[in-house]
Amino acid sequence: MADSLIDDDGAWEEPTSRAQDVAQQLRELIFDGELRAGSPIRQEAVARRLGVGRFPVREALRLLESEGLVVLRPNSGARVALLDFAECEEIYKMRERLEPLAFAESVGRLTPEQIERAHTLSAALPGLVHDPKRWLEGDRRLHLACYAGIPTPRLLRTIVSYWNISQQYRRVLLTTFTERDFELQHAEHELIIDALESDNSRAGEDLMRAHIERSRLRLTRHRHLFEE
Repeated sequence: MADSLIDDDGAWEEPTSRAQDVAQQLRELIFDGELRAGSPIRQEAVARRLGVGRFPVREALRLLESEGLVVLRPNSGARVALLDFAECEEIYKMRERLEPLAFAESVGRLTPEQIERAHTLSAALPGLVHDPKRWLEGDRRLHLACYAGIPTPRLLRTIVSYWNISQQYRRVLLTTFTERDFELQHAEHELIIDALESDNSRAGEDLMRAHIERSRLRLTRHRHLFEE
């Protein structure tokens, strides 16, 4: 089952080659906002910081380019991808269709321990609203934990790649949230987990679709933030 690709906290478990390890560390710097949109990534500096040669750094940058997180240009090196509203809208629309499918595929295949893990992750989120970095990571882990029952890995890999690309957009989204928005998010999470626990695939699919669509529409209303 696809759960073998997810760690105990519901996070995607990356392969362990040196280039993959470098890619993961760069990915985290992008996710955390330390490397911001448009920032240059110097291969020599990365190699020194991580204590590796330039070859795994080059391979890592190619991998991140394939994920849409990095742009490689001849004679100008690597940069963190800029915010792009058209890309954001496209990614969210694909998530709206794929994640309800992932939910349906996962329903009925999760163990009681995996369902309890989803409950635990959901219960922790309200306490993280003043820590955007931890809230975003907790939200990601929760969603992926809901898909841990998927019987084949391809769908989950695709979903994880879209989550990676949309991470910078999720950070923008969070800057627009009010206390009520957080409360709504948390309430929807609880409803989604209830549908998961009760094997109610149809309700869960509808909830997941509306949950992601609401984020896309909110980002549309704040399109000006992509130009700042």
